[in-house]
Amino acid sequence: MRTFFTGVLVGVLLSVGAAVGAFLGLGSWLAVEDPLAKSDAIVAISGDTGARTNTAVALWKAGWAPIIVFSGAAIDPESVSSAEIMRREAVRQGVPESATLIEPNSTTTEENATEVAKLMTQRRLASAILVTSPWHQRRASIEFSRAFEPHAIKLRNYPARDPQWNAVLWWQHEPMRSQTLLELAKLGSVILSSAR
Repeated sequence: MRTFFTGVLVGVLLSVGAAVGAFLGLGSWLAVEDPLAKSDAIVAISGDTGARTNTAVALWKAGWAPIIVFSGAAIDPESVSSAEIMRREAVRQGVPESATLIEPNSTTTEENATEVAKLMTQRRLASAILVTSPWHQRRASIEFSRAFEPHAIKLRNYPARDPQWNAVLWWQHEPMRSQTLLELAKLGSVILSSAR
């Protein structure tokens, strides 16, 4: 009988340990990252306070791609697009305007992917490094892979270097907690929709 209870206790402790480990590893799982390779373009999609633009500019300055594509519509339809705001910041940081392209119409990650795939196909760009927030990278990767595959565009993931993000402690602080939990719900929806 004692062996049975010891076995149950060990089983419970292992289960709790595995659950805690999985929870703590969730942030790293969301922030999927591929080894960098020279590409035709860096794609940065709108939706943060600047880390995506800053990371795209850093990659461009390091020579990973000759062009940065900024994607995203305006939050307010009466104002300039988020993509244009990102481009202006990149130019301010030293990227020539001629080394940028914008896709100013998309309002969702799926639209970002579809519209950028069209733009890249028109420009004969065959590979891209995708930059978005770490908590958003996995879902964006799925959406962009779907959109790029019919055009044979190669995709690499490189999450933005966001100083507010901590892959292990994201759940301790707002707004990271809310953004990550919302992203998990959206990711679940994307995964379920692809299973149908």
